[in-house]
Order: sequence, then C-alpha cells, then structure tokens
Amino acid sequence: MKIFIIFAFLAAVFRFWQIGSQPSGLYWDELDTGYQSYSLLHTGRDYFGDPFPAHLHSFADYRSGLYMYLTVPWISLLGMTVMSVRITAAVFSVISLFFFFYLAYHWLHLGKYSWVSVMVAAFAPWLLIQGRIAAESTLVVPFLLLGLIGFLEFIKNGRYLWLASLGFGLTLWSYGTAKVFLPIFILVLILIHWHRFRNLKLEVRNFILPVILFILICLPVVYETVFGHIGLRVGELSVFTDPTTQSEVNYQRLEAALGSGKTRQVGMQPTLIEKIVFNKISSWGTVLIGNYSRALSTTFLFLKGDPELRHNLNEPNTGQFYLVELLPFILGLFYVFRSYFMNHKSRLLLFWLLVSPLPSVFTRDGGTHGPRLLFMFPVLVFIISLGIAFLLRKKSVRLIYFTIYMLSVCLTGYYFFTIYRVNSSSHFNTGFIPAVRLALKQSVNYDRVILDAHNENALMAYLFVSRFPPAVFQKSFPLPSEDLSPGISGYRFGNIDILYPGTRDWSRISLKGHNLVISSADQPDIGSVSPLFTIKNPDDTNSFVAFKSLSKTP
Repeated sequence: MKIFIIFAFLAAVFRFWQIGSQPSGLYWDELDTGYQSYSLLHTGRDYFGDPFPAHLHSFADYRSGLYMYLTVPWISLLGMTVMSVRITAAVFSVISLFFFFYLAYHWLHLGKYSWVSVMVAAFAPWLLIQGRIAAESTLVVPFLLLGLIGFLEFIKNGRYLWLASLGFGLTLWSYGTAKVFLPIFILVLILIHWHRFRNLKLEVRNFILPVILFILICLPVVYETVFGHIGLRVGELSVFTDPTTQSEVNYQRLEAALGSGKTRQVGMQPTLIEKIVFNKISSWGTVLIGNYSRALSTTFLFLKGDPELRHNLNEPNTGQFYLVELLPFILGLFYVFRSYFMNHKSRLLLFWLLVSPLPSVFTRDGGTHGPRLLFMFPVLVFIISLGIAFLLRKKSVRLIYFTIYMLSVCLTGYYFFTIYRVNSSSHFNTGFIPAVRLALKQSVNYDRVILDAHNENALMAYLFVSRFPPAVFQKSFPLPSEDLSPGISGYRFGNIDILYPGTRDWSRISLKGHNLVISSADQPDIGSVSPLFTIKNPDDTNSFVAFKSLSKTP
C-alpha cells in the first residue's frame, strides 16, 4: 500500500507540475473546451445556443459533453485559464490509478505486487499526455474501470450494479467511440460470466433499478446520436466514406492491366478479374486489416506510438508504452493463453484486447490514433502488470528490471519538459494566447488590429482570452465579417479583425488607416517587416510578430 501511495503521489506531481505551461499553448479543441464550459457556466447552453446537450455543438463537429460539464466548476473557481481547462484531465487521470490498484488486487489477485499496475498506468507515455491536456477521451479510462468494478462486484455478491450503471453510462458520455465499444464490451462481460450471472438472485433494488439508471444516463446520448447531427462526424472519419478510395481502386486496376502486358489507352476499361480483385470492398478490407494490425503492433505500442505530437511524445524507442515493457507484455500474454480455460479473468483479458481496437479501426487513421484506441489502455496495463509481477518474483532480475524501467521513466520526464516542449509547440498553437492578449492590449492605440494566424484560425483563442460574453456570441450568427482588401478578410470584433486562414505577403499589402498587424511568423517575407513586438516559441524563434501595416496613400 505504501508503494501504491508513492506512485500515485509521483503521478499526481507529474500531471500537475507546470500543467498551465506544458504543453505550451492550447490547441483548438482545448480552447473550444474552455469556451464551451464558460458558455455552460453563464448560460446553460453551448456557444451555439443548445440547452444542456449531451453533445456540444462546436465549429468542427459535435463533441461529447462530459468533459466540458466537469470543467465548469474549475472555470467557475479558477477563471478561464489554461490550468482550469486541463485540470479535469489531471484529476481523473490520478483517480483512475485507484481503480487500477483495486482491480489488480481484487480481480487480478496480484497481492503485494498490485502496485505494479499503478506504476505502469501512472508512467505510461500514453496517459502522461492524455492526463495533461483537455481531451474528452481522458475520461474513458476512469469511468470504464469504475463500470468494470461495479459489474465484477455484482457478479460476486449481487450488489453494486448501480456502480456499473454509473461507470458505463458516463463512459458513453465521455467519447464518441464508446458508442461502438461499450455495447460489445458489456456483451462480452455478460457472456463470459453468464453461468454466474443467471444464478444470481436478481432483486428489484439490486438489478432493475440499476438497469433503469443505466438507461436514463444513456438516453440523451443515444437520442442525440440517432436523431441529431452526430452522425456527420462519423461520416467524415469513416473508412467507408473516404473519397480517395475509388481513385485508388482505379489506379490499382490500371497497374494490373499494364502489368499484364496491355497498352495504355484513353478510356481503358477494367476486365472482370481486375474488378474482382480490385474494388471498394477489397480496398476497405485492406484498410481495416491494416488499421487493426497496426493498433496491436509492437511498432505502435512500444517503438513509435501515435505520430501525432498531441497524442504522444514521439520519443525515440518509445511508443504508447516503454520498450522495456515489451517482455512483460509477452509474458503476460503467455499467462493469459495458458490459463484461458481455467479462469474468467484470462478470457476477459483476451477478448478485451481483441475487441478494443474495433471502434478506431473503422476510421481513416484509426490504426495509430491514441485517443480512439484508449479502450486498449487498461487491458494492456493489466497484461503488462502480470508480466512485470512475474519478473519481480525473480530476485535475479528484480533490481535490474526495476532500474531499467525507472531510468526509462526519468528519461521520458526529462524529454517531456525539454525537447517535447519545443517539438510540440506548433501542434499546441503556441503563441496564439499571447498574440490575442497583445491584440486586446493594443486595440486602444490603433484604428484596427489585425490578427493573422496564417493557415490556422485564431477565433477560438480570441473568444477564450477575451472571455467574450457567450450570451452575445449565441446571438451573433452569422458572425460579423469584414473585407479589408482583396484576399484579406476575416471576423470583426470591435476594431479587432481575426483573419480567415490563408497565405499573405505583408511586405506588399497596404491598408487604409493606422493598423497594427500581428502575424504568424511563418507568413511569406515576414522577415522584411520591422516588428514592434515579437512573441517567442519555446526555442526562442518567433511565433508571431507585430508591426504597422503599410498605409495606402490618399
């Protein structure tokens, strides 16, 4: 127990230390989370005006609302800051460690080595990132584990099903892919424990009422998914709606025809065999199998991980877990296969591992998308923990393995607070918040302040930093816009213009009046202007530069 407390404390320190400044900046979804929570706090509606929805309407899509609702108290207490937006992730990431310990002790029966699962979960690179950023997927792990604890306790003694109803119901609220995974997972749980399930004396208080609770919690999510616009996002991400599929099929058919000796001609038609071998169904199958195999590959899990820097450190020889955990993973799998016919625990671990990638593999980049694959995280932690517990029982390898593991953790911590801070800065829109602050401060000194974020949009950063009244924003659609010059247009808030994404050469653009331009430093020829202010990246390069625009002659 003492070791568990030590690791839980270290995990909390790591998650809260510099949480307001590392990762540096807030990317669009985090800013959106903050402003949605701010809108809920002050109006009871999302910023598009929908009252207390299960899915909050954002500019890009409809987002699962649980994280935003849980962030409202922090916004109320701390104001709208980087820390208040991210603290929900850190808190629930730490809470999940208690659930890991409980299951390791009471379900896996690891005994005095139950703390191992806490260590693996606490320091896994996968959760180190997810536990520090305002991503709704962070809530998948704690609520899924809470639901599992409630279900296993119900199977054991006929009580606490209400805990499963609460945990699984909130899992459905937490992230979009839960709608695919959760029904499969609950079905697997019931089938594996069916003989014990049917022998329970089911009472109204212990069974019917929890089932009703589960239905009531899930009903808003299911209703909005079936009758609302939630399916639009699914269509955008689905493998089956990828617009490039047909062109790829046509190219493969052409290659096959040319490879068989045919002469290239205009209007060539594929033969029957080419249609049988190369078609949308075979193309989809190839993508799905590839996604599934990548999700369970050692490359993703232990060597490289998610290539997106918002989801993973991209530290050399480190994936979603440490390379040193590969051997325990293999040992844990060996235990699962060896005892598959002997206990329900191994059967559940195996089926959990096999079905957990499914919600993600149907999306276009689903084979390596960390947040969508988070349903894999708990079962991988448990399997790795079984392997580490086995190794620690061997005195000859205990000290060696533990030393290598903790060295990996320390190196990752150092990497996170140094190199990763620099490499990830553009992915977290470093400079957007100070650029908006500068715009607000200088707006009293100029006719117009123009904020140009190049290929990004600084609108959400403006709403976040300015604390623009949500009640006013809800009535502002369509948002006020302005054309400053041919090709120069954007949203207008007072005398601040937030330009639409685009490439502009400010060394050649002249505007009427006395204007201050705050431009992304990667716009063309920006180095030729004379900056009044500069906003720096963590590596001391310019993120934004502020300068007076060229004035049109009367």
